[in-house]
Amino acid sequence: MYKKTNLFGYPIIILLTVLLTLSLSNCNTKSEPTKEEEVPKEIISYKDAVELYQTYTENRACIIKVFEGKKDSTLDSLCPSKRKPNEKFVPSRSFHLDKKFLDDYISYINRITPDSIKITGYRLYLGNYPDKKRFDDGKPIPDPRRNTFFITPTTLIDGSNIHRGFTFVDRNNDGKPEILYLEDELERGQQPYQNSNSPKGKINTASFFSFSSSAYGGAYSTIGNEVGGYPPNIQ
Repeated sequence: MYKKTNLFGYPIIILLTVLLTLSLSNCNTKSEPTKEEEVPKEIISYKDAVELYQTYTENRACIIKVFEGKKDSTLDSLCPSKRKPNEKFVPSRSFHLDKKFLDDYISYINRITPDSIKITGYRLYLGNYPDKKRFDDGKPIPDPRRNTFFITPTTLIDGSNIHRGFTFVDRNNDGKPEILYLEDELERGQQPYQNSNSPKGKINTASFFSFSSSAYGGAYSTIGNEVGGYPPNIQ
């Protein structure tokens, strides 16, 4: 019996076969990224990290341990403190930032910051927990006497190239927060924004998503803290 040849079927089958082969080949082959794409310039080597850690051990951690233990009268006279000596004190050497915290924090900052403020990055500020159980506003202190850091978003103002940390404060308690820049304010101590000449600006509250109230006065704050310090402190 005469069998009719399908002149259109064969080319289609051949084309599908070629496409399938190429698709499978691409799935199994990953394009090699360029060196610039693969390694950001801020990345340092393991060897450099070890040197940084050891340098801190030799030039900073030992001084902190001596100061907290009050074994050196000269150091005590240079940095007078009301803290009681604690010879078992262990200086903080690292901090853990949970991925969920970072994701939630950045999402929160983007949500509460008006579109008129351009976020340029994030700044870390070094701090030290007081030797007591709670802050003055009642918020628990997770690791008394230990070093810590807090983080804020940054922005540029007045044509400056300095990325300044900022937060929001409602000094009149009228639900109209103002932006406050931290660099100058932190040197003023408690409630720094109350008699300050540092540049501020009224924020249009319509630009904000709704703020949730906070038991510790953080309803307008952009400042993150309470990271996990290591090694654990010995009391």
